[in-house]
Formats: sequence, C-alpha cells, structure tokens
Amino acid sequence: MHFGDEQTIDRLRSLRKKTMAVNEFMHPRNRYREKPNFQQLIQQFPELNEVASVDLAGKVKLDYRNRQAVHLLSKCLLQRDFGLMLELPPNKLVPTLPLRLNYIHWLEDIGSVAHWQGKEKVRGIDIGCGASCIYPLLAVVQSNHRWHMVAIEKAEDSLESAKANVTRNKLQDCIRVQPQQLAGNTILLDVLMKDFPDDRFDFCMCNPPFFDSNSNELKPNDRTGRRREPSNASSGSLDELCTEGGEVKFISQIIAESLELKDRVSVYTTMMGHKRSYQEILRLLKSKSIHNITVSRFCQGNTTRWAVGWTFDTNVPLSVVPNSLMATGGGVSSWPGNKKSPGNPVFYRIFTRNGVDSIQSAKQYVTSKLQAISIHVDTAGELSNAEDIVLKFTARENTWSHQRRKRRAALISSQETHPIRMANGNGTEQQCPVERNGSDAKKPRLEDGADQHGSSGTHEIDSTDDPYLTAALNLQRRKDGYYVALQYIAGIAGKDAVNQILQYLKNTIKAETTTDDDGKMLDAGTKCPSVE
Repeated sequence: MHFGDEQTIDRLRSLRKKTMAVNEFMHPRNRYREKPNFQQLIQQFPELNEVASVDLAGKVKLDYRNRQAVHLLSKCLLQRDFGLMLELPPNKLVPTLPLRLNYIHWLEDIGSVAHWQGKEKVRGIDIGCGASCIYPLLAVVQSNHRWHMVAIEKAEDSLESAKANVTRNKLQDCIRVQPQQLAGNTILLDVLMKDFPDDRFDFCMCNPPFFDSNSNELKPNDRTGRRREPSNASSGSLDELCTEGGEVKFISQIIAESLELKDRVSVYTTMMGHKRSYQEILRLLKSKSIHNITVSRFCQGNTTRWAVGWTFDTNVPLSVVPNSLMATGGGVSSWPGNKKSPGNPVFYRIFTRNGVDSIQSAKQYVTSKLQAISIHVDTAGELSNAEDIVLKFTARENTWSHQRRKRRAALISSQETHPIRMANGNGTEQQCPVERNGSDAKKPRLEDGADQHGSSGTHEIDSTDDPYLTAALNLQRRKDGYYVALQYIAGIAGKDAVNQILQYLKNTIKAETTTDDDGKMLDAGTKCPSVE
C-alpha cells in the first residue's frame, strides 16, 4: 500500500470518529443517533435506488447534497418510523428528521418539569409551520396523540400544503392549521387575541428564518476561510430562509409579545441557526429581567442549532430541565456557547454513590435541611428513570444567614453545660473551666438573622405575599454520586441568595459528616447523615 493511501485511510478514520463524536451530542432519545441501514431501507422502499449509490466496499450511500435524495429519504423515514405520509411542493424546505426530533425531545424534557405528564391534553403552537407542517405532525405522533397543535403560517402556498399534509395523515382532530394575517405586524399576539381569545397553551415553538432579507447572505459567514461546504442540499424558498432583520429581530418580537401575553403561553421556545444570535437573545432576555430560562444545543451530523426557552410561571423551573442542564453531558460547564450556563446555576456533589442508598434518601436529606430553616419545598418534577428530581423552594425571609455562627454558639453552650474534662499528669481527670472576661466576653450574635429579616421561626407560606426568594433545585444521580444544582427564579433576594443557600447546605453536611483517621474531613457523601 502506498504511503498516500495510508494517509487517506487515516483521514477517513479520523473523520468517522469526529462524526461519531458529534452524534454523541444528539439527544439521547433520538433514534437517529445511529444512521439508518440504507440496504434495509432500500429493500422496503425501492424508489430510493434512484438516488442511492454503492461504493467499492459494497456500502450503500446517499448524496445529501442532492435535494431529491434528501426529500425522498425524509419521506421514507417518516413513513417507516412514524407512519406519516408527507408531500412537498417544489422549492420548499425539506425537513431533515434528526434536527426536528431533537427539538421535540427537548420539549418533552421541558414537559418533565412543567407537569405535562399528568395532563390529558398538551396544547402547543408552532410558529411558521411551513409547507411540511413537520413539527406538529411529529409532536402528535410522538406523544401518541396527546399533544394537540395549532400550526400558524403566513405564506398562502405553504398554508395549503400544510393543511393537505394534516388531512393526508387524518390528524385534523389534533392539528389546526391557522393562517396569519399577511398585513399583520405581530407573530403570536393577533392569533391568540383574535382567534383563540380564551385559550391557554402549554408551549410555543419556532424555527424562524435564519437570514436577514436585507443582507443578501444565504450562508454562514466564513471568518477563517476554512469552513467546510454544507453536507446537505440547500432547500427552501426565500420566505422560509429570510426575514427582515433576520432571526434576532424575529425572536425579539416574540419576546416583546410574550411580555404582553405572559401566562397565555406557559413556555415560549425558539430555535436559532447562528451562535451569535443565541448570545444576543440571551442578553435581550436578561435585559428584560426574564431569568427563568432554559437553553439547549441541537447537534446532528455537522449541523448545530441553538435553542432558548423562557417562562413567566414560577411553578415551572426551566433552569433545571434535564436536557438543558446536561446539554452535552458535562454539567454546567458545557452549556452551549458559554463556559457557564445562563444565570450561572451553582452545582455541587452532595453525596457519593456509596454514601446514599437512593436518590429518594438524598432528596429527603436535602428537603429536611431546607425545611429546618423554614424554607417551603415542593416537588416540581421527577423523571421516570429516577435519575433526576426537581424541587422548587420558596423563602419568605432570610433564615439561612449566620447558620455557622449559630452552630458555633450552640457548641459553646453545650461545652458550658457539659464542661470539658482533660487528663492530668497523675492519670486522673480534671474539669477544664471555660474562661470568661466579665461583661467584655464575646457572645455569638444569634440575633443577626432575625433582626434583619424578622423572626427566623416557622413562616407559613402566604400566596398573597411576594416571595423573598423562589429558586429551583435539581437533584441528579450520576456515576460518582448525587449532585445538586440550584438556580434563581425570582424574588428580591437575588441570585446571591442561591449561593448562600448552597453554602448553607455545604456547611451543614460538613458539620455532620465523619472525619478520617488523620482528622481531615471526608468528601461530602462518604456517609449520609441519618434522616429521621
């Protein structure tokens, strides 16, 4: 074999490894993490022979730069995997399934903390459903017809095609295709106010046009000159690809309208095609004081998309949506596009796997420690795999400050009640008196927390009061132990209070864990303190 051939093989192996690594970032429930077996697919759908080729090794391949091949593959996969029949008019956007499924699975994860599991009907809105109406179709089938969708669309030709696809699949009872006013200046507002004045929705979703119609730029900016050509064929009309001001302006309008609609939609979500757009939208949400948000990154092949969701409902702690918190499997340091997640949730290993027998025991311990300082705790969500529990807690006052000082004071008080006995030189013990310096002796300031924020005793939750702090706590079980992630949601206490509560939990655990033979404190979780 020639040296050049060896180099080629090494490059192919490297490329294959990179592709496999990228697929690992696909949503864990996405069935297309592994590529379809094209040989089996062609046996079931012989029409794929028209766009397939066979390499020297006998492997069947499809040219993804061929629009007809992508269209035909999507149609076959939809029919095989979801029982859906799809037809598209010429020059309309061809939906690739891995990306669409990533979005649907992310919405399912949001539903895990938004209590959708117990609802008989989950209602969603797809903003700009396009000619395929692919998201509503997938959402209904994936949820076993439990999700009901309103698909809104402005382009008349896409509107008719979307209706035809819904009718073709006999899903008119679950999907309503609703026209938007061509001359309208709103995205959601007019539709909800005029066509659904009394309705509330669990979520909205959006795959907006990525490009600015005024920039004449229909491909990503290549800053380095090394960007590879896209692996998929370009498809879609100008209306589907471009809008005035691009995706940032489009999503900014959705944010502005959400501030008016508030809880008419429980969770607002959108996808973005550019990383810079994602960063701008996060800054905009922060500037509007919208802190209860979740983010994700959709990876499929060589394509990456970003997603953001937000809510005004404090009962939906979006910051701990499982798939967003662990967007790339690496914790908060792996949030898409940032070294830290929006809002910087604080993260800490509370116990090792050997120290706790179950996630319920860890939950019981954490809950008891929060309740001990009069923090009201509710279970916001619990995943079916028992790996994640989401708690929402509310505080009416600062009861966590100076806890270390209070423990020290309690220890001093205990020593005064039970004086320390020390061995003397003749083998007997003598009592060691506690020194006092009269009225100048330092006394622990037990009253600090109570003076600043009222009594630190039990405080009943009054729904008419504005909470001092509302936050979310995600308890996760991993290979090396149990972790807590805390995220600020609302309240005048601000984000610093979340850090203070985490420190309180750390200090409490440290005070209750045993020490090793050298007197050094063991890692939290070496032994779980008993919980009554």
